Amino acid sequence: MAITIALAGNPNCGKTTLFNALTGANQYVGNWPGVTVEKKEGKIKNKKYKKEDVTVTDLPGIYSLSPYTLEEVVSRDYVLNENPDVIVDLVDATNIERNLYLTTQLVETGVPVVIALNMCDLLAKRGIKIDVKRLSMLIGCPIVEISALKQKGLDELIDEAIKVAKQKEVKLPSEIFAKDIEAAVESVKEILPDTITEDKKRWYAVKFLENDSKVVDQIKLSGAAKAVVEDERAKLEKKHDDDMESIVTDGRYQFIQKIVGTTVKKAKEKLTTSDKIDRIVTNRILGIPIFIAVMWLVYYISVTTVGTFVTDWTNDTFVVAIQEAVGGFLTNVGASDLINGLVVDGIIGGLGAVLGFVPQMAILFLFLSILEDCGYMVRIAFVMDRVFRHFGLSGKSFIPLLISSGCGIPGIMASKTIEQDNDRRLTIMTATFIPCGAKLPVIAMMGGVIAGEVAGYQESSFIAPLMYFVGIVAVLVSAIILKKTKPFSGKPAPFVMELPQYHIPQAKTVLLHVWERLKG
Repeated sequence: MAITIALAGNPNCGKTTLFNALTGANQYVGNWPGVTVEKKEGKIKNKKYKKEDVTVTDLPGIYSLSPYTLEEVVSRDYVLNENPDVIVDLVDATNIERNLYLTTQLVETGVPVVIALNMCDLLAKRGIKIDVKRLSMLIGCPIVEISALKQKGLDELIDEAIKVAKQKEVKLPSEIFAKDIEAAVESVKEILPDTITEDKKRWYAVKFLENDSKVVDQIKLSGAAKAVVEDERAKLEKKHDDDMESIVTDGRYQFIQKIVGTTVKKAKEKLTTSDKIDRIVTNRILGIPIFIAVMWLVYYISVTTVGTFVTDWTNDTFVVAIQEAVGGFLTNVGASDLINGLVVDGIIGGLGAVLGFVPQMAILFLFLSILEDCGYMVRIAFVMDRVFRHFGLSGKSFIPLLISSGCGIPGIMASKTIEQDNDRRLTIMTATFIPCGAKLPVIAMMGGVIAGEVAGYQESSFIAPLMYFVGIVAVLVSAIILKKTKPFSGKPAPFVMELPQYHIPQAKTVLLHVWERLKG
């Protein structure tokens, strides 16, 4: 029996780490149909589940199933239309109240849900105690405690997901909202067309009450049915003196606060190590100089010291050894000088010239992956937002620009998730100036040629980072120029992003990221 697991969760809750831990290298990366949001699927690597044929689909990181961002639209369309056998909802145990908002929506979709309570190993350190059994009972779905980073509890999670997927009945919630809202939901459910299956009627009823534009356009109600929806909505908005979407949102948070209040006990809050580090690296004055210093160090090591040593060894030892071996073989078999020169100097020499730059790119990608995995790169997006706004960009543009440092094409594709059209177009146009992996050999070569060696010190250690930052300056200057034109005018969108806790990068995850970038 083939089983499909949809992996859902908030951004920066450890979803990618869990996906990589479950699937290993058994992944397929593509795009969701009709959009350029990345789609990842993979088979469970544990041979224990080989007979079950379990496929995991990694949904984009989202905070809700409301249609405000492209990621949210993609995720909810998949859950509602593709009908996965079970949803594994990854919840950050250290920030459970905010994470459960998405959970309250997922349990209404009619698809069985299993909560993976992640980062449970950090609870004791922070003085947090969670009554998992009671929390599971109040939400109405099973909960498995895991640590995606340390790969603990993963077998138990998959066992529970398979068990739930094989069950025929789905228990839908009935007490998330106050009694008057629940009564309105039931009234709307009764007038929904039979084309909507019973297990999904609650979700659609809530969305009709919220006047969700995509649902209203997708499903046409009769005049009488519309009247019922509008009447129920009007009564609730008059009673609560608020719009229906806010009423539903408040109802979800009231439910979450109620269950968290009875199941979660927290010690007196104090500054964590991450908070103390953030006071320095996200400081208004120190943040950007620290970023510049970090990037200079990364390029200095990648291009000049370790990178140069490995490149020289590759060119002068490894490639030369292959040339001598192949050249000797061709001479022994009586090959002509023309063939010998073509193979040894042309083919092997040409490949060797390209291969010589691979170590530098690998070291660069290694450092960038470490910075990304430990949580520092997210901080840079936050820090750069203050700078970017002076040039007409927002912090949201930093992530596509960062991805462009590996390859410009994925960076341009990643910019499609920026909501505002003018911000998205501006990011696409400027991303091409970012030094990517293909430009790195040129930077290294030009750094050496321009600087040469002065008094035994290789000045390219400064030229290469300088060229990197010249690329960034080109981005900012072009943004200023383009912002003056009509297609790109307008204020940048507000930038809101969660800063995850710092953690020690996992070697396996980092190496996988390096391999993916080198392949590209």
